Amino acid sequence: MARGKAWAINDVAAHAMTMAPLATMQRGRTQLLRIRNDTAWPHPMHLHGFHFRLLSRERAPVAHRPWLDTVLVECGETVEVAFVADNPGDWLFHCHVLEHMEAGMSAVFRVA
Repeated sequence: MARGKAWAINDVAAHAMTMAPLATMQRGRTQLLRIRNDTAWPHPMHLHGFHFRLLSRERAPVAHRPWLDTVLVECGETVEVAFVADNPGDWLFHCHVLEHMEAGMSAVFRVA
């Protein structure tokens, strides 16, 4: 909080442009992300460079598995999304509430 960081991803509150990648993914492999919101606010979580399929909310399958690049994760909710890591480079993953992103709710995924 003293450094202006009030939000975190995987207990790390940082600016994505200055942090090590949260994960390095092998190019061409299907990735499953489980996103859990442990806060009292909903967060629209956005992944740059990819579209993903929304698979489940609270372990219940989602009808039609829509293609998205942002998913609203409600308070206390867990969602699962899947995508193919076919775009090499470093990609930003963050809350689309920009104040939350700037205050630490951002990370980088690397595809190599």
